[in-house]
Amino acid sequence: MARTGGRTGIAVGIGMTLALLAPGTAAAEDGVPALAAAYNASGLGLFKQLSGKGGNIVLSPLSIGTAMAMALSGARGETETEMAKGLHLGLPRADMEAANAALLAQLRGYDKSAVAPKCPAGMKASGGRCEAALPSNGQCSYPAAREGDLCIAPGTLPASARLLIADALMLPGRGDLIDVKYASLLKDKYDAEVLHNIGLDDINNWVKRKTEGKIERILDRLDQSSPAVILNAVYFKAKWASTFEKSATREEAFNLTRARKASVPMMRRSTQFAMAARSGYRAIRLRYEVGSIGMVVLLPNEIDGLDAVARRLDAAEWAALLAELRMPAADKAVELTLPRFKAHFDADLVPPFRAEGVSRAFELKLADFSGMTGHPPSELPMAIGAIAHRAVVDVMEDGTEAAAATAITVVATAMHQQLEPPQPFHVDRPFLFAIHDEATGAILFLGGITDPR
Repeated sequence: MARTGGRTGIAVGIGMTLALLAPGTAAAEDGVPALAAAYNASGLGLFKQLSGKGGNIVLSPLSIGTAMAMALSGARGETETEMAKGLHLGLPRADMEAANAALLAQLRGYDKSAVAPKCPAGMKASGGRCEAALPSNGQCSYPAAREGDLCIAPGTLPASARLLIADALMLPGRGDLIDVKYASLLKDKYDAEVLHNIGLDDINNWVKRKTEGKIERILDRLDQSSPAVILNAVYFKAKWASTFEKSATREEAFNLTRARKASVPMMRRSTQFAMAARSGYRAIRLRYEVGSIGMVVLLPNEIDGLDAVARRLDAAEWAALLAELRMPAADKAVELTLPRFKAHFDADLVPPFRAEGVSRAFELKLADFSGMTGHPPSELPMAIGAIAHRAVVDVMEDGTEAAAATAITVVATAMHQQLEPPQPFHVDRPFLFAIHDEATGAILFLGGITDPR
C-alpha cells in the first residue's frame, strides 16, 4: 500500500549501471534509442496503473526499466520472454546490456562538476577558481579581484547536471544460492557492487549514501533467507537554463479540484519557451543548464482533466508531443507561473507490473531465473518477491533535485507481495510533468501533481 508523508506525493525511481563494454561501439549506440523508447513505453504503462489511485505520482521509466533489466539478465525461457514483453524490449539480452552501458555513459557525461573552469588569459585554474599573481602595481585586470597577494576570478564553468547512478547485488544469509557467474555478470556488465553477508542496515545505508541522504531507507524489513536484493539508486540535480527570480515568487491559488483551492508558492518567469497545444491539454518545455535535458509540463485544459490526459499519454502520444515541441514554430513568448513542488512516495511495483502482463517472474512455480542460480528452476526455484521504490523530487526557483532508489527482493520461498505578446501558461490546477533527455530520448522522471503543497 502506498504511503505518503508530509506533502502528498509519489516518487519512484531506480538507478542505472555501467557495463565495461566500450559504450562508443556502434552496436551499443545503435541500441540506445530502442532501449530508451522501450523503457519510456513501459514507464508510461506503469504510470497509468498508478494514476487512478489519486494523489501525486512521480516515477522514473528509465530507472525502472534498467533495474528490471538486471533481473532480466538472470531470467530464461518463458519468464525472460514475458518480462521482455512487459518492458517493451525487443533487443536480445546481450544487446540490451550493451545499450544500457552506452546510455548510462552518455547520461553520466552530463556531470562536468569536476572540470576545471576556463580562465581569462594569464590566469590558472586552482580549486575551482582562477588565480594569478598580483601585478607589481597592485591592480588586478577585470574581471579579477584582489585577494591578498593574488588576483582571483570565478572562471567559466561548462553546463553541468549531476546524475549519480549506482547499482548493487546484495547477498544476505542465503547468497550462496546465487550463481557466481550471475554476480560476475552484474559486476562486469552493470558495474554493480557485489556485497556478501549483508543486513537491513547495510542496504538502507547504501541507499542513503548513493542518494546524497535524500532517501534514508528503502526497506523496512529483510528476510535473511532471501538469496539476493538487487539495488539501484539515482540522484539528479540540475539548474534551470534561466532561473526563476525568488523575489517574484508569491502565494497564489491552486485549484485542487473544481470546488477546492489551496494557496501555494507560485514561481514566475516571462521568456521564450517551446509550447504546444494538443487535444485536451497544452504543454511547455523548460530547459535545464544542460540543454538536452528539460522538464515538459502538461497542463490539462480542464481543472478536473488530469486523469483523461494521463490515460491518453502512451508512447505514441508522447512521441507526437515531442515532435511538436521540437518544431521552430513552437518557440513562443510565454508568461509562465509554476508552483514550487515537492513529492515523495514509496510503493511496491509488483501489482502494476502484473497488470502490464508480467506474472511468471513473481510465481515460484512458474519463474525461471536459472541464469541467476545456475540451476534449473525445478531444482532451485526462485522468483521476484517485491519491487520496492522510494523517491523524492523537489522543483525550486533555481532548478530541480531528485533522488530515487529501488530494491528488487529475490525469494526462494513463498512471500506475501504486495515575440508576440506573452501567452499565459498558468499552472493553477493538477498537471503532469516529465524530465526528459533529448539526446538519448529517455524519460528520467514522469509525474502527475494534484497537490503541490
